[in-house]
Amino acid sequence: MLYFVSTGLSLCYLLFAFLSALGVLQGVAARYHLGGLAFLDYSEHPRRGYALGASLGLAGALIYFVTQWAIILTPGPAGAELTILFGAAALVALLFTLILASPLQAKRCRTREARLPPRGGRVVTVGPARGRLYIPGDATAPMPAVCLLPAYTGGHGAACPNLSALATQLLEQRTVVLLVEPTTEAYSYPEALAIVPAATILLGKLPEVDPQHIVVVGHDLGGDLSIRSAGAPNAGQQVAAVVALAPVLVQAPVGLDLLREMPYCRALRWARNSRRAALRRELTALEYGAKIGPRPLLLVYGSEDRVVGNAAVESWHAQRVTVRGAGHLNLGDHPMALQAVVQWLKEHS
Repeated sequence: MLYFVSTGLSLCYLLFAFLSALGVLQGVAARYHLGGLAFLDYSEHPRRGYALGASLGLAGALIYFVTQWAIILTPGPAGAELTILFGAAALVALLFTLILASPLQAKRCRTREARLPPRGGRVVTVGPARGRLYIPGDATAPMPAVCLLPAYTGGHGAACPNLSALATQLLEQRTVVLLVEPTTEAYSYPEALAIVPAATILLGKLPEVDPQHIVVVGHDLGGDLSIRSAGAPNAGQQVAAVVALAPVLVQAPVGLDLLREMPYCRALRWARNSRRAALRRELTALEYGAKIGPRPLLLVYGSEDRVVGNAAVESWHAQRVTVRGAGHLNLGDHPMALQAVVQWLKEHS
């Protein structure tokens, strides 16, 4: 027979356990970089997660002991009762965390997006896609140009601003930038194969652009597309160099590690996205990387990437950079990745 003593005491136990479980989950999110469980951004400051976790546990303890001090030594729920209360609290805390983490991450991304380059620029058509063309205002001689192919969003919106920060830095370096919009319609096979040729034609006709210095930079499946397009037999020398940030290349096993990259609901959609898997297979980028040489090729990966799998690229004439602390989705605007890409483009474009 279960005996919970009183409703007030049981609810206080439940609240104590709930807040303590929330605190533990935030500590775990900070320790293992689980963005899908994080209420705050712990990527660069994990101590925030530890501090928040400890605060939640302390708050639960204070609430319980302050409100129940008069009967603290009176026999209360034990054994099966406590197991039920703590088990229910932990389950509710986990569900609460999974549900709340998603809009909080989206809010963090909107905050970051507000600090990224203006949405101005000229809207242009790039084969089956649309893009925004940015030209530095102080152009006095033909400049290098970069076509940016962001990550494939799968029709659910980007997890965070993607390649916009890179566009800003390239503009500051007096580089013409064409930022392609990664819609599902544009990132479909074989339509997507027309994006890079259309981009090189458009950029090559601009008086501000040096047609011998047009570079393609892609992230995620945008990286696969950049490799496939530059390595195709008819690509010629239209593309002077290629940068691929975390190209997918091969299918990676899907597991709970996705919570390091995205909230739970988004991870479910990501894992079940058949369009994404089909586009990777149809681009077959792994077969084209070795055909890009002797043109320069840079591969950039994050050390915490849990989306891409290990691909055999030893035969490629490529330089590889691993960015410590970066994941898959945040690689496109990670400060160390941006620095590596901008410096490499200065030397090879």
